[in-house]
Amino acid sequence: MTTIIEKAKAGFFQMIDEFGSDQYNLRSHVPEVEKWAKHMLKKLPDANGEAVLLSVWLHDIGHYPIPTDIDHAVRSEERAKAFLKKEKYPKDKTNKILHCIRAHRCRDILPESVEAKIIACADSASHMTEPTIYLDMAKSDKENNNEFRVYAKMERDYRDLGIFPEIQNELKELYQNWKNLIKSYEKIDLK
Repeated sequence: MTTIIEKAKAGFFQMIDEFGSDQYNLRSHVPEVEKWAKHMLKKLPDANGEAVLLSVWLHDIGHYPIPTDIDHAVRSEERAKAFLKKEKYPKDKTNKILHCIRAHRCRDILPESVEAKIIACADSASHMTEPTIYLDMAKSDKENNNEFRVYAKMERDYRDLGIFPEIQNELKELYQNWKNLIKSYEKIDLK
């Protein structure tokens, strides 16, 4: 029997397949978020693991199709709500997951539950341990003669890791190294 987490995971990959490309590298990003979420669940055994893992696979399901003016967290929340309703998932559990998804960016809605905090922190941690996200962003900024927005992204990610200071501390050296790498890359003139 297929679990609801497996169905969410299949739906996530189906979204990418139907769009036909993956410019946000979600195929590698979300499994990395899952690794961090599982790492954190070991440290926080009282958290609801099913809610966390469902939220992992649903938190970015609103990214495609693009372009859109709607924040992907809002679209992800809407799509997750429809998915969970179709699966007849209990309403109280649905609301917990929807909060995790909506609050994962720590912007207009802040994570309140331990599960939402895990998702927000795991999402930011995954950006630091994925091999290309910051460098891809820096490359895009350079190619388009934009101000390097990657620094602001790294700062937000590091700030959001502070939800769990021990995770922030685990990634402090990597964060510093990313900053140094991007500064070195920014100085290279390939014109």
